[in-house]
Amino acid sequence: MATKNPSTSNFIRLLTEHQIPIKGLIISMAPGCQDVDDILQDINVVLWEKKNTYKEGTNYKAWAYAISRNKVMQYWDQQRKLGKMSLSNEFLESVAEARKDDTPNHLKDKLDTLGRCMQSLKPKEQQLVHARYSKATTLEAYASQIGSTAGSMKVSLHRIKKKLKSCVEKNLPLKIHQA
Repeated sequence: MATKNPSTSNFIRLLTEHQIPIKGLIISMAPGCQDVDDILQDINVVLWEKKNTYKEGTNYKAWAYAISRNKVMQYWDQQRKLGKMSLSNEFLESVAEARKDDTPNHLKDKLDTLGRCMQSLKPKEQQLVHARYSKATTLEAYASQIGSTAGSMKVSLHRIKKKLKSCVEKNLPLKIHQA
């Protein structure tokens, strides 16, 4: 049986289903990067433009990850040309390889568990995490707002990350630990 191009609705379903894993790949390959959403948007445009090269019934995730990996590599090439800090290609390739077996459900379970663990934090800890990762502000500015130092905020964040990691590992569904 010959493979064919997917219908528009099937392609949109696949594209939507794989947003979390693709974003996870971007975050892994561009840690701390504030351009993750822009990179994801660029990847979505390329995936859409190349939708006719995807053959229905083949591994969509592998196809989308290859394109995503290339876009993130292009991002780092641009950062190098601008003289901004970048990661080595070897590191980026190893991260992409490690993420290739992630499934949308696997990542959804991890995110759901992280959300529950976030709720178990004290309100001040939640505010610090939110300020650091969700708002368009620097750690220094947030520290100044609450009458603290960036150094003490970094120490607090490190402790919170350890607490969240422990909580997630302890509360992840068993099937994920075996994956």
